[in-house]
Formats: sequence, C-alpha cells, structure tokens
Amino acid sequence: MKKIGYLIAAMLLPLHLLATDYAQLQDSTLTAVQIRTAADFNFKLNRVTLSVGEELRFNLMPTAEVRLSNTYFETDVNIIRGYLHAHAAYALRVRTNKIGSTTDVNKILRHRVYFGLTEQVKLGMHQRFTLSLRERAVLNIRTDEPNTYEKPAYAWDMRYRLQLQYKAASQPLTPYLWTELIHTCNATDYQKYYNNGRNYISAVKAAVGLKWKLDANNSLNFYLRYDWNRDIDIDANKEGSTVKTAFDIRQHSATIGVAYKFNWKK
Repeated sequence: MKKIGYLIAAMLLPLHLLATDYAQLQDSTLTAVQIRTAADFNFKLNRVTLSVGEELRFNLMPTAEVRLSNTYFETDVNIIRGYLHAHAAYALRVRTNKIGSTTDVNKILRHRVYFGLTEQVKLGMHQRFTLSLRERAVLNIRTDEPNTYEKPAYAWDMRYRLQLQYKAASQPLTPYLWTELIHTCNATDYQKYYNNGRNYISAVKAAVGLKWKLDANNSLNFYLRYDWNRDIDIDANKEGSTVKTAFDIRQHSATIGVAYKFNWKK
C-alpha cells in the first residue's frame, strides 16, 4: 500500500505544480566588498595530509561598518598519487550578518561536507608552470527547518576550478590565478520553474594571488578575488500552493584576503 501511495503522490506532483500561484520574477542586483583572513595548519604523513583551519570574513559593503560574515573550522584529508590529488573534508560554517544579530543557533549554523579530485600537469621548458583542474562535490546541510519549497535542506552543488601558477627557481614567491564555476544540483522545483525547469549556475569566481614562502614551514597567501553570485530567492507558503515573491538576485563582490599556512612534514 505504501508503494501505491508513493506512486500516486508522484503522479499528482506535476498537477500540484500546475496549480501553484506563481509571483512574477523580479530582478535584484547587489554589490559587496569583503576582507578575509585565514589560518591553516597542515600535517603531512607520507602521502596523506591532515589540515585544520579557520577563516574569518568581514563585510565592508553594502554597509560601511565592518561585520563578521562567516567563520569556518575544517579538517581536510588529502591523498596525493602522482598527478592526481583526492581530498575529502568537513567544515562547520557560521553565517551571521552582524555580530550578535541573532541568538538562534539553528539559523546560523551550517554543516558542509565535500570531496573531489584535482588533476595537474607541469608546463614549460623547465616545468615551472602548473595547470590544475579541481572538481569538487559539496553538500551544505542546514540546521534549521527551512521551507523546502524555498530552499533545499540538503543542497548539493558541483564546483570546477581551473588554476595556473608559476614557481620560479630558488624564489619564495609563487604567483597564480584561477577561475571557478559553481552549478546547483538539486535546486527546488520552484527555483527550477523560474529557470526554465533546470538547475542553474549559482556563482562564477576569479582570483589572482601571490604565495610567499617565508621558510620551510611557514607561508602567506595574498589575493584579490571577484565573485558573481546568483540566487533565485523564493518566498512560498508552507503548503507550496503560492509563491508570494520571487527574486533573481545577482551579487557582485570584491574580496581582499590574506591567509597564513603552517606546514609540518614528517
């Protein structure tokens, strides 16, 4: 009987979507400026690396005051085999617009699990250029109880990053640049409705930076970054029969960042 019930529900779902009262999609454009600082500690044991780190993000715009935006605490296990680099990680994410703006922990905490592969090749006569492609699957888990017509409680996305870096002989500086594309995998049916029934590209990012190796164990990473983000923001009732408002939000953000890294090798 349960299987019959599931089958009937699946058959009635398209009818439910056709009966939904949809609001007109509205465009919205935002601009943001951030400062980011991070610290990472890497412990390498043969071909396995364990990383622990934290990142702080401060918003300078659209408001003039500095705000704490996000913090990350993550562990990352990497396995390197020749030109193939596999990784898996967990991150605890804290999302706040302003320090002390909310006391509901469930509204600000997010869990993130990701895994991926990086392929890389050496280029040039002296093989000082490294070209790499990182493919990463990311699962973001909300800790509150969202309206799943508006946002998925478990949001999957795929991320593809292409990077080129140059390592000069006997020099501590390594310049690099990269670009990344992020694509949603399980947008809600109503988000897909406003995007012609498909998942959508949620971000395109690019950065240029410089890594500075201070000594055998310590290094700094300075970078400038630009992000283009897209979010189809839905406000629907709990029954999913009415979409009250729908915004296609495009955000342009610039980031200045510095990150410290400590490397320990057995």
